[in-house]
Amino acid sequence: MKTAKASFILTLLFFFFFFFLFSSSSVESITEKKALHKPCKTLTLYFHDIIYDGTNANNATSAIVAAPAGANRTTLSGLMHFGDVVVFDDPITMDNNLHSPAVGRAQGLYLYDRKDVYTSWFGFSFVFNSTEHKGTLNFIGADPLMEKTRDVSVVGGTGDFFMSRGVATLTTDAFEGSVYFRLRVDIKLYECH
Repeated sequence: MKTAKASFILTLLFFFFFFFLFSSSSVESITEKKALHKPCKTLTLYFHDIIYDGTNANNATSAIVAAPAGANRTTLSGLMHFGDVVVFDDPITMDNNLHSPAVGRAQGLYLYDRKDVYTSWFGFSFVFNSTEHKGTLNFIGADPLMEKTRDVSVVGGTGDFFMSRGVATLTTDAFEGSVYFRLRVDIKLYECH
């Protein structure tokens, strides 16, 4: 009888130990999830895209590298620019002035991917080389251009942004026809190492 009672007490203690262990890790898990909703770093930057139109080679920071059959590479095609692929190497500034000192370069591509709505898909990096930041931040995602704000994913980084993850909210800050646009990029990093 004593062994059955001792066995029962040990089982009960074992149960309470694991219950306490898992309940405390659940509380930590909930606390960690709430902490993830608060960014560990935020940045607001601007990048300026000047597309090559056949006459502005000295100022252009991007160029159409692929276009639908029959289209040329100095004018975005009609029909929502569907099929155009643009490669860019744009200056990044801390404010919305194109002539402010660049803190890095936005390098990558965007392609227009729908016939019925102005929308594009982005894949690009911010390459920093300033006194404030060194390294890269990498972005990827859809850009429905007619929306006031659009979110793309921050999928990694190097240097000061090693293994960063987060969300970048894009806002078209200014545009001049199809030759120039400026994007405001509000970056919220949730994984900072």
